[in-house]
This record gives sequence, C-alpha cells and structure tokens, in this order.
Amino acid sequence: MPALVLTPTALEDALLQKMHPSDVADRIAIMRIQEETTYKVKDYIAESALIRKRASKPVDSDCRIKMCEWCYQVVDFCKFRRETVGIGMSYLDRYLCTPKGRSALCNRKEYQLAAMTALYIAIKLHEPLEMETSLLADLSRGCYTEMEFVRMEETMLQAIKWRVNGPTSLAFVAHFMAFLPSSVHPDVAESMMEYARFQTELAIAEQDLISVRPSFVGLAALMNAVEGMDTSLFSLKSQAKFIRHIERYAEVCVSDVEKMQAQLSMMMANLLSDDFPTIVGSAEVYEGEEFEDVTDDKHKPGSLSRRHSPVSVVRHPRHGTAV
Repeated sequence: MPALVLTPTALEDALLQKMHPSDVADRIAIMRIQEETTYKVKDYIAESALIRKRASKPVDSDCRIKMCEWCYQVVDFCKFRRETVGIGMSYLDRYLCTPKGRSALCNRKEYQLAAMTALYIAIKLHEPLEMETSLLADLSRGCYTEMEFVRMEETMLQAIKWRVNGPTSLAFVAHFMAFLPSSVHPDVAESMMEYARFQTELAIAEQDLISVRPSFVGLAALMNAVEGMDTSLFSLKSQAKFIRHIERYAEVCVSDVEKMQAQLSMMMANLLSDDFPTIVGSAEVYEGEEFEDVTDDKHKPGSLSRRHSPVSVVRHPRHGTAV
C-alpha cells in the first residue's frame, strides 16, 4: 500500500495557520458545542455496571488497550494517519453508549468485532484508500466473516445516527496551535505538536478518560508540550502570549485543565518506567496468546495470514481457530 505524501491533517493544519484568529475561534466554538451535544460520550462503563456484573468475562480496560494497540499497528502498517484510530475509537465509544451497543460490554467477541469495524469505518471515511472487509476477515484469523463486518457497520452507523465527523482531541490541538506566535520557529511548533499528539494517543487507550471532553484532553496535552519546551527555544514571553491568545479567542481557561495535565504527565511517567502497557510496538501475552506485530515490513497487506490478528479479547475459539 503506497505511502501518502500529504495527509488531510497536514493540509488542514497549514490552512489553519493562515486563518484569522477569530475564524479559528469560531471553529473551536462549534467543535465545543459538538462535543457537548451530538458527539458527547457518557461513562458507559459506570452506567452498565449492573449488567456487566452478570457477565462471566466483561470488557475491561485491558480490552481497550489491546484493541487500541492493534489499531495503531494497522494504521502504521498501512501508512494511514494515526488520528484515524482516535476517530474510530470515538465511533466505538458512542456506539457502546447506545442500547444496541451495550451488549458488547458483556461479550468480548462482540466488542472486538465492534472495535475492528469502527476502525474500518474511520478508514473508509477519512483516508483516501479503503480497507476491504476481506482483509478484516483475514486479520481476525477466521473469528469473523465479511458479512459480520458489513452487518456490524450498518448496526453501528444506525446506532450513532450516521454522525461521523466529531471533533477529536488532536483536532483541538491543531486549532489551538493556530494561535502560536509567528515568531516561534517551525521546528519548535512541530516538536510541540508531536509531543501533544503522543499524549492524545495515550489518552485514547485510557478507559477512565472516555467521557472527558476532547477539548480538555487536547488543551492539557498542548500545555504539557508548552511547559516541556526549553525556554531558549520558546521564551517565557512567547509562551505567555500563546496562552493569552488561546484563552482569549477560544474562551477557555488553561488553569481548568491542570488536573488533566497531571494525569497525562503521570501516564507518560508510567510509560517511561515500563509500568504502563504501551499502545505501540508491544507484544504482550493476553490470555495465553501472543500478539504478533502486523507492521512488520515482511508482511504484505494482501497476504496477512490468520496469524496476524488483533489481540484476542475473547476466550473461546471459533471456526477451529485459537483466539
């Protein structure tokens, strides 16, 4: 699958830098309304506590981490945007908030199918290249058929009412970055963006943050990036100006996200100390099954065998295949 030289995100980021601050502010205002209304995610884990207690093996935080890990490996292998994983997980989260999706919280096989389908939908809608359902079936190692993915896609889209363009935490970061003073060197801006991006990726895999507004996560990640920059590269004066512009135009208060900053920083610290499971590049054992990295260059997209599957979050095999 060919690499994409210019991604939609890169193009939009470039356009944002040329927009008037008031225009960017208008877009942020609309995004904040969306995250509080149409695209709001509830704490479905807490709300379904009673139902989940009746399940012998309910979905837990490890299931989310493993599926996020798999999704990132797939998009990296296919050279898609990593933000597409966040978009797909937002579909999954909103689906699990609905009556139709609630049963997946008690059935790991159904949860895994929903997570894979959510990524498939995100790729179909937000990438220039589409992933075929036959490839998904191959990646599932025979756990699911093409028709099961097709049916789940229809069910999921109907459940979330075909609302597939919600704001992500990384989208908020990109919009906040539009207020960066022009005096800041592009390399510094890029470093800040990458540092913030990585934190948003960690947040996506964190079950406790599913109901936190993307704007909160995005702003906290960006503030950590600002504080992490050497003052010789990004002066305190420029930092203060940047924060003033964000608070003025976006109508947010940086002090409101201090707790979120601390949580993201702790996640980073745990990751660096190897106490937190990584969402990229790991090959841990889950229920006795090893996860094989699908991003290995020796594997071709069209020939991914049943060995190269998402980490199984289900217990029982299907079609004679160990999961």
